[in-house]
Amino acid sequence: MSDKENNMRRILLTLAVALFSVAAPAAPERAGAAPIKAPHPPRAPHPSARALALARVQLHRHRLEIEARTSLHPIASQFHLTLEQLVAKWQRVAICEVNGNWSMKGPRYSGIGFSNATWVQYGGRHFAPTAGDATPVQQVAIGMRITRTWIPDQYGCSPVGW
Repeated sequence: MSDKENNMRRILLTLAVALFSVAAPAAPERAGAAPIKAPHPPRAPHPSARALALARVQLHRHRLEIEARTSLHPIASQFHLTLEQLVAKWQRVAICEVNGNWSMKGPRYSGIGFSNATWVQYGGRHFAPTAGDATPVQQVAIGMRITRTWIPDQYGCSPVGW
């Protein structure tokens, strides 16, 4: 073989080894070593017990709000009103009772001016401990129970509350 053929053979052999090493996975450097693993993406932190409890409370409040809205829809449609129009009519009472402060706390609670005894008597504790803790829609639902689906106007409010 000539030197030219030997050089050509070495070059081809070197290229073949280079191509093979690129295509084949790398062997561990020392015998018995574990193969190198790709890192996993970071995991989302596990929610704490407090975060889970807060999420449960928020879900419960959301379900109660849906329940109150669902109970008011037939009443609103009976008067040919939307739910928003029904709440707006009660807003007039809220303005008269407690200057429209739906979360009022004091001798009278809520925008409609419920006393705690009335709130409890008509099932308001299902929604919140006091009326001032309930949403306006929930307060209207209890107000409709009290008035037996009569919608008071701003002149139907009471200076001492309900």
